[in-house]
Amino acid sequence: MILIFLRLTIFLLLTLALLPLQFIIVFFIKNCIYIIPYFYHKLCRRIFGIKIKTFGKISINSPILLISNHASYLDIIILGSLFKTSFVAKKEIAKWPLLGILAKLQNTVFIDRRISSLKKQENQIVEHLNKKKNLVIFPEGTSSDGNRVLPFKSSLFNIFEKNLNSRIFVQTITIVYKKINGIPMNRIDRKNITWHSNMDLIPNIFNVLKKLSIEVEIIFNDEFLPSKEYDRKKIALHCWEKINYNLINSLYRK
Repeated sequence: MILIFLRLTIFLLLTLALLPLQFIIVFFIKNCIYIIPYFYHKLCRRIFGIKIKTFGKISINSPILLISNHASYLDIIILGSLFKTSFVAKKEIAKWPLLGILAKLQNTVFIDRRISSLKKQENQIVEHLNKKKNLVIFPEGTSSDGNRVLPFKSSLFNIFEKNLNSRIFVQTITIVYKKINGIPMNRIDRKNITWHSNMDLIPNIFNVLKKLSIEVEIIFNDEFLPSKEYDRKKIALHCWEKINYNLINSLYRK
């Protein structure tokens, strides 16, 4: 309990200290909008004992649409500490206490997943990328238990059918939860440490905070420019296959 208390206290103090600065930057110095979130996520990673091993590297092309699997709220901290970016999130998150504010201050693109809102969703994503800002999408549409990659929702790839002349590079990222306190996770460990299905958030946070360390592998594939011959379903499947291959390969690698 002492470790949990210390981590929560440091996290809240850090958050409260940086929030006013980020508010000022968002409204008055928009070109520097990612500096504090990048720094903030790096510190949060240390506070929560998250260790990262990376394979490959982020593309130098800009903008880049980053496609990743999703297993926990920790994914935001992990990826946000490795490169400067915004995220796509369901619109409900904007109303969450504290987390909603933090998401807004990182220029998160909030989307409505109803079929009637698909066009608006496409416009939001394209508008963000046209500003030369990187964007991370979790096409599973929800979080998994970390042991598998759920099917991708191809509607998030509509932008490649409706914007055939745009040069939007795509890069896939695989997040693999590997160890707890230096000991390799088994399937049950991974299922308990990730946040998925109908798990309650607060008990899961406490479970994460009481671990001395969590080790994660991040695998970057080379970026690619989607072919005009590929429709959204083919692009989604292509990304899913890359991420799924990396996840399986990492889980079975000693």
